[in-house]
Amino acid sequence: MMIRTVEVDGARVAYRVAGDGPSVVLIKNNKHPLDFPVAQLLAPSFRTFQIQPVGFGASDRPARYDFGSIDRQVLAVLDAEDVGNFVVWGFSQTAFMAALVARATYRAVALVAGGADLLGHPSDADMRRLEREPRLPVSNLEFWRAYRRYDWHHELRQMEQPTLIYLGTDDPRLTKLRRLEPTLRGCGCDYLEFDGLDHTTSGLSGGADGGERTTSAITTWMRDNVQPDR
Repeated sequence: MMIRTVEVDGARVAYRVAGDGPSVVLIKNNKHPLDFPVAQLLAPSFRTFQIQPVGFGASDRPARYDFGSIDRQVLAVLDAEDVGNFVVWGFSQTAFMAALVARATYRAVALVAGGADLLGHPSDADMRRLEREPRLPVSNLEFWRAYRRYDWHHELRQMEQPTLIYLGTDDPRLTKLRRLEPTLRGCGCDYLEFDGLDHTTSGLSGGADGGERTTSAITTWMRDNVQPDR
């Protein structure tokens, strides 16, 4: 798979695509690994896009930009590839990015968010710390500013597409996620745990066993809940 690019607001958005079938977008915030193991597992059954938003991975890093344009970046890639509807999937930081995409376009027919609760993060105290951190890349700061523009209790309730929240039982975020599970379900989200996996092994870059387990279960969930267009 070669890296392809499209231009949005004067900045190049990098992405890779493989496979054939219904479309799944994986939000990717780094250059390495070149391909998520999960992308390789999905490719036999899905047309899988690994999209790196502006400011992250191999995409351009302009001095000023609005991270709220992430949905337009994803749609520009899909328009270039003649794709209609899609599932959007992210893990940890990119789960929050995926949520921004899903809330903004009806073409995102399902949201899969791993290793993240989507609610109340970052806190006011965390955000004040991020604003003062001189080493924080501007792309990360602008991303969190964009995410915090929205009341996610309200957004999740308003979103019509199926949403899955998942994580491993050895993830340090487990206690918080379990505490929030009733609220997340009340917002219309499904919730799934993977026994024995941690934040690394349940992620998109996770090892063979973790990647196979999560991909198999989430593929089943996608097929049970939505069939995106090719």
